[in-house]
Amino acid sequence: MKNIFLTLTILFFISCNQQNSKTDNSDWSGTISASDERNNLVNKFVDAYENKDSDAALSIFSENAVFNVNDSQFTPKETIEAFMLGHEYYDGIKNIDRETMTMFYNNGEIYTNYWYSWNGINKKTGELLVVRGYAWFKWEGMKVIESYNAFDPTEYNKAFE
Repeated sequence: MKNIFLTLTILFFISCNQQNSKTDNSDWSGTISASDERNNLVNKFVDAYENKDSDAALSIFSENAVFNVNDSQFTPKETIEAFMLGHEYYDGIKNIDRETMTMFYNNGEIYTNYWYSWNGINKKTGELLVVRGYAWFKWEGMKVIESYNAFDPTEYNKAFE
């Protein structure tokens, strides 16, 4: 009886190990890191935005980078200027509940994914606005060459009216 139990236990662990050891070599598979230094660079970019430091916010981008916001394309400088304009209409801008992770894809591409909750107090109404958003940053070396930021601007834009 002990031998049967021991044999079944060993077979169970071998089976589990084989299921977990499958490797996906497809182009858009890879590894993810919650501790890569690119995560820190993205968080420093966000900190610079919160602190109204345009130069520091721009420092992660390559010279010819593209920054997409929803379905519109801009330069990083244009995007940062627009983001900074928000400080004229909102106090206490913060991105909270940040989740930042970098993906190293099998095809050589590197992207940092960033989820957040944007918070700001409308200067006209005194109301706190919370907007969920998502962004990705595509890297070439240690510089961002393209970025995408998605969020619903409906309530945010009411402060500009």
